[in-house]
Amino acid sequence: MILLKKGETMINESIKKLIFILLLILLLYLTYLALPFAIILLKFIFKLILPFIFSFGVAFILQPVVAFTMRFVKRRGIAVLLVVTAFLGLIALMVYLITPHLVREVRVLLSRLPEILKEIEEMIDRFAERFDFLPVDWRPTFQNINLFLEERLKNFTNLPNLILDKFIAYSGLIVVIPMTTIYFLIDYERILCGFRNYLVAKNKLHLKNYLGELHQTLASYVRGAFLVMVILIIVCTLIFMFLNLDFALFFAIIIAVTNVIPYLGPYLGAVFPVLYALIISPSKALAVGLAIFLVQQVESNFLSPYISSKRIKVHPLIGIFFLLLFGNLFGLLGLLFATPTLAILRITLKYYNPFRKKTV
Repeated sequence: MILLKKGETMINESIKKLIFILLLILLLYLTYLALPFAIILLKFIFKLILPFIFSFGVAFILQPVVAFTMRFVKRRGIAVLLVVTAFLGLIALMVYLITPHLVREVRVLLSRLPEILKEIEEMIDRFAERFDFLPVDWRPTFQNINLFLEERLKNFTNLPNLILDKFIAYSGLIVVIPMTTIYFLIDYERILCGFRNYLVAKNKLHLKNYLGELHQTLASYVRGAFLVMVILIIVCTLIFMFLNLDFALFFAIIIAVTNVIPYLGPYLGAVFPVLYALIISPSKALAVGLAIFLVQQVESNFLSPYISSKRIKVHPLIGIFFLLLFGNLFGLLGLLFATPTLAILRITLKYYNPFRKKTV
């Protein structure tokens, strides 16, 4: 009887394991079926909350300025209106001063584009001659590269219309974001203090510490990234003008914007000015590449750490994985929001790790 009971127990355990495996397979299959609908739902939610994310980001940037203004203007509402008006005026002034120069650079670049492409084609074909031991279809000639890019980028053939549609779709944000930013700034400290007092009263100090670190990290990231972007535009423009590189402002803006993307961004932004300089001469390309490298080293080792560091302390492989994941799901905006999302996840796991053993 004892042997029979042991045998029955072993059979029951085997059945339980089999049922668990079958349920796990079923769950994975259902997840696979629901994944396209989940992605569509996530994109809809992301588009819905996008104005609030941008507004809260702007509020993060302007909050210290509002606090400083309140030393002279006692009423917070008036201080917020003054700061937001000055901020929008500064942006309008920058657009007014920079846009004509930028449009002129882009227009010249487009007019010279056939000549530039011709020079790139000749340069690539000269380089491909060194690989004459490879089959013709495998050589890195301009034609082979062009066919490869056409195959990979065939979904972007209607890119100008796509950009126009996106601009029209998001044009309402121009009105929504300033208004929501004003409301965020007016109630900023009231919301934080009220929520903090509520958590202290309920003795939820762990949650209070978690939200406090989350707020501090995201605020530091947003303010630091914005300030670093402005500094890079100014510094890179001056350096490119000193090196007599055409389209200095255009290339500087590309470097500053792509620099927000960690790990990959600095390299992506450097490709454009270096390739253009390579058409002129290898020595100019070397000078431009060296200048960008030095600027990036100063930015990553001195500037960003001094301005409350925009880097998130995770392994680079995890950061690159999140960039690829968010880039595939949400496109360019996904690349920009991958790092803040990773910061939220890291801090959440620090305070609420389900795999950490609880100490008694």
